[in-house]
Amino acid sequence: MIAPSRVVALGRVKILLIAAIIILALGAVYLSAAISARQNVLAKVSRYNVAWSASQGANELLRLRQRISDLVHAEGSKQEAQLRFAILKNRLELFRSGEFQPFVMEADGRRATVEALSAFIQRNETLMEDVGNPQNARAILSDITPLEGDLIGLAAEANNYGGDRVARDQGELLQLHWTFSGLAWGLVLCTFVLILLLAKQNRLLVQAHQSLHMLNAQLVKTTHDLESANQIALEANGELITQNRLFDNALHNMSQGLCMFGDDQRLIVSNRRLSSLFRLPPHFLVPGVSLENIIESLVTTGICSREVAKAVYSRHATLIARKEPGTISQELSDGRVISILHQPMDDEGWVATYDDITERHYAEQQVAHMASHDALTGLPNRVLLRERMAIELNRCDRHDRLAAVLCLDLDYFKNVNDTLGHPVGDQLLREAAHRIKTLVRKEDTVARLGGDEFVVLQTNVKRAEDVDQLARRIIEVLSEPYHLDGHQVVIGVSVGVAITTGISDDPDTLLKNADLALYGAKEEGRGTHRLFQAEMDARLQRRRMIELELRSVDFDEQFDVLYQPILNARTLRVTALEALLRWPGCRLGPIETQELISAAEDTGLIVSLGEWVLERACVAAVSWPIDLHLAVNLSARQFARSDVVEMVRRVLSKSQFPANRLELEVTETLLLEDSQRTSHALRDLRSIGVQISLDDFGTGYSSLGYLRKYIVDKIKIDRCFVESISTNHDHMAIVHAIVSLAHALGMKTTAEGIENEDQLNIVQATGCDEVQGYFFSQPKAITDLSELLGSSGQVAAAG
Repeated sequence: MIAPSRVVALGRVKILLIAAIIILALGAVYLSAAISARQNVLAKVSRYNVAWSASQGANELLRLRQRISDLVHAEGSKQEAQLRFAILKNRLELFRSGEFQPFVMEADGRRATVEALSAFIQRNETLMEDVGNPQNARAILSDITPLEGDLIGLAAEANNYGGDRVARDQGELLQLHWTFSGLAWGLVLCTFVLILLLAKQNRLLVQAHQSLHMLNAQLVKTTHDLESANQIALEANGELITQNRLFDNALHNMSQGLCMFGDDQRLIVSNRRLSSLFRLPPHFLVPGVSLENIIESLVTTGICSREVAKAVYSRHATLIARKEPGTISQELSDGRVISILHQPMDDEGWVATYDDITERHYAEQQVAHMASHDALTGLPNRVLLRERMAIELNRCDRHDRLAAVLCLDLDYFKNVNDTLGHPVGDQLLREAAHRIKTLVRKEDTVARLGGDEFVVLQTNVKRAEDVDQLARRIIEVLSEPYHLDGHQVVIGVSVGVAITTGISDDPDTLLKNADLALYGAKEEGRGTHRLFQAEMDARLQRRRMIELELRSVDFDEQFDVLYQPILNARTLRVTALEALLRWPGCRLGPIETQELISAAEDTGLIVSLGEWVLERACVAAVSWPIDLHLAVNLSARQFARSDVVEMVRRVLSKSQFPANRLELEVTETLLLEDSQRTSHALRDLRSIGVQISLDDFGTGYSSLGYLRKYIVDKIKIDRCFVESISTNHDHMAIVHAIVSLAHALGMKTTAEGIENEDQLNIVQATGCDEVQGYFFSQPKAITDLSELLGSSGQVAAAG
């Protein structure tokens, strides 16, 4: 006999199991919705992260730098540079608002970068109004350089920031997935317990029937008791049917595919979701079918390829043999990706759940692609290029082979943007990228660094001639006409080449060397290629060392001012001394004056250095004879970045040197700026008595037109016309014409660079007023010239 209390207890356990199954099912539905919501959030993060804004800001800074660099070489458009500056300014506003602001406020370095960008814009807004002035352009270009690395770093951090957000969301999604899997397993386990309970109840029913038979034999006369026993049996069968129905509903309404295999690798049970995921008819998944047959069915129906099926079966076999859980990804022929969770059971079988992760898989791929590729051309960006370069350089070290980096810069690309618009320019960049890709091997890499700059990484180079041949082919193919939106466009390309040396090669050095070679190719006239030479880097390092030393130099201790006489061309008596700056204290050795002035202008020190030279010369000239003039050179940068008139007044007042004995020499470059500030400054200087001398006349553009606009007192004829005047009739005619024009305008003339008597005689014949050169005297200290000073303050010619 079965105790009634035992039957009641079994009934309560069944009720609890049913409630647990319902709760687990509701939890699975809730977690499914949560996973879907988290996937939507991840999709948004993938589409709308801050990496794009930061990379665009860096790109805009590089474009501005390119436009400013073009203006420095008098090739660019002032309006295009101002437009780039305005775009960069708008980028700054984006950096301070929206989703980008939390990213910036998260780290002090990012705030510092944005503040540096803001400070750069505020400092250079005034200069941008007259950015056509090469000096302004150089100042802006110098100010831009420190920002490049910061903004590129900010773009890299923004990219990592977006990746971190995606990673966090993915982690939360994975946690939800595991929770969901746990609920599913709980549901499955409850189902198994229910099955065991039903099996146990069946055994109890068998025992009950046996007991009833015994009771029937004993209580043949007790009909009422027999009917009661039969009623109990009928109710038990009804409950069994109900439990089986609940189990089927739970199994077939799961959001994941599920199957159970025995230790003989044959299917025990599966749900409808599994057949719908793999789009298999139900008869392919009947109990008893083997795992191998199911995988073969996937191949024959075209659901997946045989290679993928073999890989999945091999992975399953490994997990079965090791009795380990694991996850397998399977890509189907229609592009869907299925994640399979394999879980072994104690009875040597296993359970597997299947989930469609297609959207998540491709979202992760898209995020990874965006982080390492250029959005316009689809080519690898600087990050991916550097990774591949590091890999290739490692191979070169291990296998003793060579690689080459080719830096490409499209010539005249700016003209296309300016005349045909940026959409056509973008088409041109895409077409150029396509042409470059057709010229390289599959194992080579073509990358776009931004703007119109491309890089080719040529791997496994056998001979240097192969690199030279590729460079020539690139120039030839990219120079062929392009047909874009009904326009025929013709551009060129300059190529800089750097080949590995096998000694401490690294990606940054190789790229820098190729870039230096590219500048060398552009200096040769574009449309050509240059191979990196060590002296290119030596020149760059020397310039940087000069600038660094110049920033810390003590003017009084390391600089000298020498003087070179200017003589009356007829009497050969000294009329003036020109003050010339020298740097004998430089630790790098002799420094050419032009190299020194150029470095001072680029660093912005020319303003203070120019004032020091003027003051030093004026103090020395106070004791000279009253009819001896002082000539001092002024840089165009002094007119652009300081109140030059007030500076001259301040020096004259401090030194007590008469303004009417001071001649300030300016170059045609200053006049070519054609600015109101220059015109007013020259006018004010002449109003206080200072004379203006136009230096290096004849080497600029439209010089005659500027002589009409600006009033100068003297014209200095450039030495390039004088050095060959005795053999070149054209130069003789030019000098004669300049002298005649100056006299007609009431100006004096000075011929520079007189080195022999023939040149002197010819210059005298043209009617030139003054002469200057090594034929008379090299620049000397004033003490070395004092013995030549007469009582009248004049010096006899040394020649």
